[in-house]
Amino acid sequence: MYLKDGPDAGSLLAEVAGSIQDFNHSVDVYINHIGEYEIFNPFLSGLQIATTGINKPIPSRFWERLGIRHLILDTSFSRLVVSDDWQADHDNSDEDSKSWSHIKNEAIIEELSTLFKSSAIIQFADWADVIGASDYWEGIFYDVIKPLNRKDFQFVFRLGDVSKKSILEVDEILDIIGGYSSCGRVTVVLDHNEADKLWSKLNGVVYDITVSGARPQEARERQWYIFNTMNIDSLIVLYANRTILFSREQQSQFDGRAFENLYVPLPGHGRDCFDAGYRMGLLLQLNTPHCIALGQAVSGAFGRNESWPRAEVLLTYIKDWMAEMSSDSYSTSLIK
Repeated sequence: MYLKDGPDAGSLLAEVAGSIQDFNHSVDVYINHIGEYEIFNPFLSGLQIATTGINKPIPSRFWERLGIRHLILDTSFSRLVVSDDWQADHDNSDEDSKSWSHIKNEAIIEELSTLFKSSAIIQFADWADVIGASDYWEGIFYDVIKPLNRKDFQFVFRLGDVSKKSILEVDEILDIIGGYSSCGRVTVVLDHNEADKLWSKLNGVVYDITVSGARPQEARERQWYIFNTMNIDSLIVLYANRTILFSREQQSQFDGRAFENLYVPLPGHGRDCFDAGYRMGLLLQLNTPHCIALGQAVSGAFGRNESWPRAEVLLTYIKDWMAEMSSDSYSTSLIK
């Protein structure tokens, strides 16, 4: 369904700024821990974790191997399995060592179940860059997540560059990601080049300049095709200075500040910035357009300051953004 009216830009950004003002200390705590794999949710009332980390966190190598980038937790608890017990390395010559069955045991499943039971948001790494990701993510779903009988997870997936994957591998991971929707809301984030390559792979088309240079309307139709191919709640496509949202409720374009590249402000940080802001919006229980706006604000503020923006910096960035734009320059509806 195509909506004739997108969200009002000024109101949307004002509401995002209001949320940051209401939780300015929690925003700073969140930003301070942004690089960690296991993160406590600082937006919960009564949870004081301003300077504390997780005691004996699971080694980052283990999360990297599973293809999990961030796990945001709603509570703290003692570690059931000591760090030395986590298997993090695999033998490249041994295919079995790259499988979920090689990693899992009762203690690890119990620990992961405890972690995921206490999690608000789970963000996955780029599927294309993680060896054995499909097997890990399917195993985690059936052995850990599904038995929890929860329907309120927030899952954020990234596929990455699928051009070197087979169509069978791509079909398999889309089915696996779709399965997660039975336990919560699923968001898939792609940059526009990744979306073009995914569309090409799904349609047996060679990716070249004729695909990447498509007109905006044609590109949106391809992205709409991708969304309808997957059983997900939202598909977010990132461009240099705008973001496009596809969902069952709306398809809208959200423009960034003029002459600003939102997603590649510094090498290696561009997409992480958007993801960090988007996750923050989810923690603040904002709706998807507001989460996108916050993702854009974190990306833009990071690019301007070349560092992770604290609440005060974010508020200044958003206020400057609102002052620069006209009432209808931020969000536009995609009318078919």
